[in-house]
Amino acid sequence: MTSDLIDVRKRLISPCRLHQVAALLNMPHLDETTTNHDNTPRARQQMALYTGIADWARLSAQAAELPDASDAQETTEQFTYLIEYTDQHTKGWCQLPTEHSHGNARAETAETVAQTVLPRYIAHLAEHRDDYQLWLTDSFTLQASVWHLNSAERERRGRRPNWASTAHTFKEVLIPPHAIEIRTPSQIRRIMDHHDAP
Repeated sequence: MTSDLIDVRKRLISPCRLHQVAALLNMPHLDETTTNHDNTPRARQQMALYTGIADWARLSAQAAELPDASDAQETTEQFTYLIEYTDQHTKGWCQLPTEHSHGNARAETAETVAQTVLPRYIAHLAEHRDDYQLWLTDSFTLQASVWHLNSAERERRGRRPNWASTAHTFKEVLIPPHAIEIRTPSQIRRIMDHHDAP
C-alpha cells in the first residue's frame, strides 16, 4: 500500500493542470479560498482539487447511467474565442502576439470554453516564458471572450455581411461576447509558478 502511494505521489499533477481538468469536466467552480489562495500550501490545493474532481467524476458517472443517457446524442455547440491582454501601459484590451490567442472550440456552454482556454493559454505562456518575457509585466492581465458562433454570425450578417465570422470580427463590430473570463496579475503569476514547480 505504501509503495502504491509513493508511486501515485510521483504522478501527481500541478493545481494549474487540475483546474484545467475540472474545466474540461464542466465542473462548477471550487471554493476559491481552498484552492486558489496565495497562502494555501500546494499539497493542500492538490488534495482539495483531487477530492473535488473525484466527487464530481463519481456524480457524473451516475448521471451518465440515467435512463436514455447512453443513447442521447452529444449536445455541443461551436464557439469562437479571443484572448487579449492589458497592463498599466496600455489602454483597453490589446491583441496578443501569438496564434494561440484565438480559435474555435466545441463545448456545451461559452463559459466552459472561457474557463478552459484561458488556463491553457497561461500554461502555454509558462512553457514559452522566454519568448514572451519582454511583455510579461507585473500588471499583465488576461481576458478570454467567447462567442456562440451561430448566434454571433447572425448578428454579424446584419452589420457587416461581407466580413468573416471570426472572434476578431465580432469584437470589431461590437457584438457582445456570450462569456468573459479574466485572470488578474496575481492569478497569472500563481498559475505560472504552479506550472514551473516540480
